[in-house]
This record gives sequence, C-alpha cells and structure tokens, in this order.
Amino acid sequence: MPLDPALERVLARIGTNPVPLEDIEGRRQANRAAVDLLGRPRSPGVVVEDRQVPVAGGQITLRLLIPENLERPAPCLFFIHGGGWIMGSLEGAEADCVFGPGDVGAVFALVDYRLAPEHPFPTPYEDCLAAYRYLVDQHEELGIDLARLAISGGSAGANLGAAVAIAARDARWPQPCLQLLEVPAVDLTLSSPSVAEFSSGYGLTGEEVRRCVELYLGDDADRTDPRASPIFAELSGLPPAFIVVAELDPVRDDGERYAAALRAAGSEAACVRILGHLHGSWIIPGTPAWGVVRDMRLSVLRRAFAGRYAPSS
Repeated sequence: MPLDPALERVLARIGTNPVPLEDIEGRRQANRAAVDLLGRPRSPGVVVEDRQVPVAGGQITLRLLIPENLERPAPCLFFIHGGGWIMGSLEGAEADCVFGPGDVGAVFALVDYRLAPEHPFPTPYEDCLAAYRYLVDQHEELGIDLARLAISGGSAGANLGAAVAIAARDARWPQPCLQLLEVPAVDLTLSSPSVAEFSSGYGLTGEEVRRCVELYLGDDADRTDPRASPIFAELSGLPPAFIVVAELDPVRDDGERYAAALRAAGSEAACVRILGHLHGSWIIPGTPAWGVVRDMRLSVLRRAFAGRYAPSS
C-alpha cells in the first residue's frame, strides 16, 4: 500500500518528525504552525462575527463567517475542527474547511470547544452540542434556514459531529440535512483492525490514536458510551451521511464501519476511500487528492442544500 507519489514528495520536503504527544503544548504550537503554513487568506467579502455561547463553567466562542449580500434565510455549515480532542482552533477550522462560505453560498459556524486533557469528556461533546443548540434557537436572528443546516468535521471533529447528530435526533431538535464526516474516529474502544494495522509509520499512528483517546476519556469513561463512540448508538432515523476515509489511516475502518452501520439501520450513507493517503493528508496542496476531495465536499454540500443529496423517503 504505497503512498501517493505526490504526497510522498511533499512529506520528503517538509519532514515527518512530530512532537511527542507527551508534550501537549508543543503539539499545539506545531498545529498552529501547520495552520499558518496550510491556511489560505480569508475570502474577501466575508463578514466575521464571534458569538459567545453559555456552557457549564463558562462560555465558548462560535465564529460565524457570513458572505456579504447573502440571501436570507441562508444555508449553514456547522463545522467542528479535529485535533485528537487535545488541539485545534478556530483558525485551524477555517483551514480544515479548504473552501470558504462564499464558495457554497452559506453561513459557516465554527465552534471553539474546550480541549482535553484540561477539559476531558464529556466537555468537548457538550460544548459542541451547546453550539448546535444555539444555532437552532437563534436561527431567525442569525438568518439561518434550519432545513439547510449541515454538520461537518474531521477526525475528532467528525466524532463530535456524529455524536451531535445523534443527540439532536434523540432530543427531537431540528436535525442536520447532512453529516459530512472526514476520517471519523467513531469507535473509541479501538476495535477497528486498521488501528493495529497502522500502529506505526507515517502520519497519525494507532499508538497516537490510543494516547489521544486516553487523554480525552481519562480512566473512568465508558468507551462504548455513544456520546464518545457514536458507532454504539442506535443509528436509525439519522440524517444522510457522506464519509471520506484514507487508505493508510488507523481510523480508516471506523469510517467504513460507520457507513455500513448507518445503512444497516436504514439511514442513508456513502463512503469514499482515498488511496495512498494518510489521515486527512489531502489537506496538503500539491496532491491530486487535494482538489478531488475539495470538489467532492463542495458538490455534496451543494446537493444537500438543494435537497438533492439523498432520495426522500
């Protein structure tokens, strides 16, 4: 299973010596440096508005990116950044999106949830749930069309996004019109064979996944709790899902298993595997997959906002 040659050339130039996970602040600094390297300037004509969302123990920021002259009520993408539950930022969320709100004609809502290990499970999940509820409660004032509210995230963000979609269904809140999940880690029991298969090597390794899960859940959390591991939830009646996984990724099987479990429960789901790539590595420009995955995500969002992603029941 060789690396995509273009990706291999990029990795040879930039190096692959990550900061040890024991140095969490060092990891966070490296993550911020990567955002500075991979991020792009914000599109002109986008208004930025930060809202403060009350949560247990304080408040969190929900950043709205709003294209000027957007017709209201508008579609909205609620995006949750990745980072193993221990790192990530609003700036990183913008970089992860790859495209901007003007490309879709939608409001982007990015949540700055609190991070482990300072704020372990269930705090990041509860923060994301509070931000989603804020969008629902304030949709008229925000000019958001609840019928066109999608949820998206990558890696840990996809874990949180899937869990929020389940909670919205259970609470009988307005549900997302789409779950757009990239390299999701949805089984924190680490039962997927790919976790052991890619225990070491380039990029994210199975051992790093294990350590991130330990930092997120601590010693006492039930790893089969659906708020932590959405694959253990009852999955019927959920919004359509589009899932992207990487061939050389320890959580590859999580995403493919989740798509299969959603379909088995009667929920619509499609899954695409990107060959020759590591965990979310198509975010690196200079590989064919960068443009392909970007275009797929754009197309899926546009179809979902137009009500054409999945057949109506």
